[in-house]
Amino acid sequence: MLLFIIFLFCDLLMVGVFFAVYGGKRPYAEGMLLGVHLPREAADQAEVVALMDTFRRRTRRFYLVNLILGVAVCLVTFWRFSPFLILWCLWLVEFVIGAQWLLLGTHRTLYDLKMARGWVVGEPATFAAADTRASAQRRGQGPGLVWHLLPCGLILTTLLLPGVRDFLLTQGSGWGLLGSGLAISLTLWALHAVLSRRGNKVYSQDTAVNQAVNRLERQVWGWTLLLSSLFNAAACWSAAWWMARAHWVGHTAYGIYLVLELLPAAIFLTGMLGMARRRRQILAADPAPLVVDDDVYWRKGWYENPNDPRWLVQDRLVPYNYSMNMAKPGAWGGTIALLAGVGILLVGLCVLFLWADFGGSSVSITSERVAVSAFLYDTEVAPQDIQSVTLLEALPEDDYVRTNGLDDGRRLIGHFRGRETGPCEMYLYTAASPLLAVETGEGTLYFNSQDPAQTQTWYADLLAVTAGM
Repeated sequence: MLLFIIFLFCDLLMVGVFFAVYGGKRPYAEGMLLGVHLPREAADQAEVVALMDTFRRRTRRFYLVNLILGVAVCLVTFWRFSPFLILWCLWLVEFVIGAQWLLLGTHRTLYDLKMARGWVVGEPATFAAADTRASAQRRGQGPGLVWHLLPCGLILTTLLLPGVRDFLLTQGSGWGLLGSGLAISLTLWALHAVLSRRGNKVYSQDTAVNQAVNRLERQVWGWTLLLSSLFNAAACWSAAWWMARAHWVGHTAYGIYLVLELLPAAIFLTGMLGMARRRRQILAADPAPLVVDDDVYWRKGWYENPNDPRWLVQDRLVPYNYSMNMAKPGAWGGTIALLAGVGILLVGLCVLFLWADFGGSSVSITSERVAVSAFLYDTEVAPQDIQSVTLLEALPEDDYVRTNGLDDGRRLIGHFRGRETGPCEMYLYTAASPLLAVETGEGTLYFNSQDPAQTQTWYADLLAVTAGM
């Protein structure tokens, strides 16, 4: 049920964000329609209106179908995780490629129509326009980079709490939460530094308009990134509180941590949509817009201009996004390498979880050792180190947290920790009973078989090898 809820939330959020970013209304603005410069009268031509109507209908149908598919795929989690993961990856690839294909395909069709009809607005530009007065304006640009020391410092100060240090040294399961939190804040800091140093973009012949839009963009980006980093620090402090006060990071703590980490996504989306709306309002009231027809460099759906020294430019279709200049050396190689890396990661995860779902467990009980293994984990115990062997109908009542292992609803594999019972290792089929509990000086080993008779046999073998020890 937990996996279903998590992936259902992710799918609904993903479809909603993609629709807001790529599938929303595309009005004629800044002399452009769908990222293509057109005269106002051309945007009202019947063939252009028909093309945009077709785009809107296909977009609504595409997102509705993928919303239904995203929900349907999540239902497979109630059966097995690996088939779900394979179907989810296929859906994800189809959804991302389809959303881009719809947008970029219509953009290219409109560009071809523009060139065929001769709706060219001026001459194609070979360089970016500049407004030196706007470039010199730096006041009111949002929070400075130094403010990112605050969230980073807040995360590091959690280590000053004695309870936190003791928890990390004795249990170690909190390093991932605090370490990933610090990495996120440092990444947001670096992103803010990159964006704050980009040049001002020229939108108008009026310097005041250029200053207003560029100031808006820097303020929204700056505050969005800083607030996201502060909520990230709050998530780390919530986990630190549980470590220091309860000496435990359980499901409630992880839930609070996750909610606080998801809030930056809402902040980011709200900030970007608000910035785009305000930007349109400022430019719509501009009495002297600067129209530079550089569509030839965007005709493929991405930016490709060998005359432009910039590596990153503001995206034409999604103005609060950034696009790489694909004419730069290594741009295509880097893009292909990134896509290949993501593909290899997804395929590797599918193979791993197929192994986890259908690989089974291996148990060997001899007079020299008791060895249990499954998936990527194995445990070996010497018979003389076994303090007791118990046949149980169910796990002891406790709050168990996975510290390094697998919990897909069907199986528990790897390293766990019980709030009362302490560290343990599990190789369990959750729906099967009975199960074996092997107590050692370092914790408890739990394992069983889907076949109750096999578990009974292992119990007898364990009693035999530990007799007299």
